[in-house]
Amino acid sequence: MSFSKIVESVLVKKTKKRLPKILIAIPTYDGKNYCIKEFLDNLKNFSYPKDRLEYYIADNSANNKNAKWLNKTYGLKVFWKDYSDYSVMERLCDSHNQLRRYFLESDCTYMLHLESDVFPQLDVIERLLECRLPIVSALYQILDGANRTPCIATVDKNHEYWKEFRFYNKSSLFWHSFVNGKVQPTYIAGIGCCLMKKKVMQNFEFRIPSGATNPPDTYFAEDLLTRGVQNYVHTGVNAFHWNKEDWGRHFKYIKYHKSE
Repeated sequence: MSFSKIVESVLVKKTKKRLPKILIAIPTYDGKNYCIKEFLDNLKNFSYPKDRLEYYIADNSANNKNAKWLNKTYGLKVFWKDYSDYSVMERLCDSHNQLRRYFLESDCTYMLHLESDVFPQLDVIERLLECRLPIVSALYQILDGANRTPCIATVDKNHEYWKEFRFYNKSSLFWHSFVNGKVQPTYIAGIGCCLMKKKVMQNFEFRIPSGATNPPDTYFAEDLLTRGVQNYVHTGVNAFHWNKEDWGRHFKYIKYHKSE
């Protein structure tokens, strides 16, 4: 091996050592299997070095068949427990907290919390790391009837704090001024594609009030707000949220997977 190649090899190794280790934490259940293969294929193509990534799945399916299948078929670490006495939102909340606990016990510096029907651009980790923020999300949309609504909400100033969040659709003036390709402060950006530092997860646990119908990330955003931790969204980093309702219609676009 030439001297230049040796130097290059040493530099590459040093660079990799400096890169933070990332846990890709995935909540799922068997109802998301319509796109699980494509989702995992997308993960394989992430541009972040593979030796600096770890994967962990929390499966909240009604039985353990799906967890066993994911482990056997894809060789993934999968958590499952009996959720018979849990509501749907309680299952989801517990899944988030299982991922949180695993992250806190790991040697990973960041957790990319990624729902199993969300497809980010391939350099999502690098782009979000560049922000150097405790918590920042990629921009994605939620299905709202026949429409796709950006998963961004601000606090309505006419109401007390978090009592009413306001979502904005793409036709609003707010949307056109807010989505400018830059990092923006927000209150809700979802946690479907969210990079968090360990100190955030050390100080916040997911919760669901008794009888609540909103998902746990709503109350997570509320807790960030009331305890003075600013939430952010990178409006120049995109992720497609492929709900089952529109998967069949739009599957042909799944290969976009590039920085835009």
